[in-house]
Amino acid sequence: MSLSLLAILLLSVPDVRGIQPVDISSPDTDAAGTYVSARPRAYAQVRIEKRVIIRVPRQRPSSLAPRADFSQEIPQQTYKEKKIGKCLPMDNILGVQMFADQYLDLLTRDRKRIRAQLEENCPSRSFYSGFYMEKSGDGKICAGRDILHSRTGAKCEIERFRELVPRR
Repeated sequence: MSLSLLAILLLSVPDVRGIQPVDISSPDTDAAGTYVSARPRAYAQVRIEKRVIIRVPRQRPSSLAPRADFSQEIPQQTYKEKKIGKCLPMDNILGVQMFADQYLDLLTRDRKRIRAQLEENCPSRSFYSGFYMEKSGDGKICAGRDILHSRTGAKCEIERFRELVPRR
């Protein structure tokens, strides 16, 4: 048994100050010679749970990167929204950028930009430093099911996802 598992088991044993020990070295017997316990046996239960929390950091917009020539203005990229499914793989999300009001733009490993619409009365500015999400059993983050947790304490459900496709 590894030392860390042993430490976890020892730390998770309940408080036994109120439990009386049972003396099994001299058992009481009845006339038939069968064992009769004078005190109830004490049992302890250990429960080990595993929770995985994923942190999604804020990504700075690339337009804030330093440039050599400040006289030229970089045109803002415009996007059109395209319907996608209700779920995204959690492992594919690299970062998040605030957009406006109730929208967060998720940046993915495959260089896509996915817009997540948050539930009503949930401002995106609460997620200025990114968010946390609990890893689900299927490994996906789904609209209408999963909740995003901001570092400031806000909790918001995602209403829907849309893929942002650059306009040409």
